[in-house]
Amino acid sequence: MTDRHAAATVSVIIAAYNAEKYIAQAVDSVLAQSYPFVECIVVDDGSTDRTAEIVKQFGGRVLYLYQANAERSAARNSGMRESSGEYVSFLDADDLLAPEKLVEQVAFLVEHPEYDVVYSRVCYFNEHDGSSFTPQRKTPSGDIVPDLLYGNFITIHSPLIRRSAVEKSSGFDPARNRFEDWDFLLRLALAGAKFGFLDRLHAKVRLHPENTIGDQVKMFEAKLRVAEQIVATYRDELVRRSIDADGLVAFHRADYGRILVLAGRTAEGRALIREAVKFRFPHRKIFVAFSLAACVFGSRLLVAAQQMYDRIVKGKRPDKGGSAA
Repeated sequence: MTDRHAAATVSVIIAAYNAEKYIAQAVDSVLAQSYPFVECIVVDDGSTDRTAEIVKQFGGRVLYLYQANAERSAARNSGMRESSGEYVSFLDADDLLAPEKLVEQVAFLVEHPEYDVVYSRVCYFNEHDGSSFTPQRKTPSGDIVPDLLYGNFITIHSPLIRRSAVEKSSGFDPARNRFEDWDFLLRLALAGAKFGFLDRLHAKVRLHPENTIGDQVKMFEAKLRVAEQIVATYRDELVRRSIDADGLVAFHRADYGRILVLAGRTAEGRALIREAVKFRFPHRKIFVAFSLAACVFGSRLLVAAQQMYDRIVKGKRPDKGGSAA
């Protein structure tokens, strides 16, 4: 790495709300980076606990910003506006970065100027029993729009992003507090950002009762709304790419219908799936079979089957809201 690139600053932006239990560990993981040129910014999103007191104990090593509560997206945008780094990384206040994350990712982007973003693997860990696992997700490089449109596979703590790319995407949508990460990454990719994958474990996502999905119906409805907004905004771009915009929305509508069925709202969910499968999209036949099974067996049996599938195939992973789906 040349001296010029070695001096490039990385801004790590931590959005925090009532994070007194974990914020010190998150900040420590940033300050412990083997990369020497790090700007750590904590945006306190209106906390009423000891978050401010704890962060201020780090002194000048951390830039502390306070704002009235406006949710995580607005907090990240505030941190971005106050940052100065050539590269940007985001971290939630209860999660951790691996010590080598920034030095390895900066080196990757220096060696690969054709990429605007580099992302890596993350592991999920349970703070109560110490268990952890690393999801095996798709890892495309280059233009990832066709893959990303059907679901998020990049946890927001994973990427390192060139500042110029973030600015082109206009940052996070402050109106969203569910699936805001996916929305941001989609707009980043649709603005022309090219993604590179580095096969290293660079972040740890903490699982605890306060941050796991409590309402799957609201989460999947939010996912559908993101897809609808992306299609409404970028329809011409999707057509240029020969992507079936209506089929894309239909896929996410069917997926929302699946969750409604699993939540016991069988008639409503099946109606959504019936309308959705009039369009062509990936795994369409599976949704048709799911709808028929709901009619024959009812939602309770399907819930049991889904839970067994999650335990055996997915490794019992309770996703964090707004992160990779």
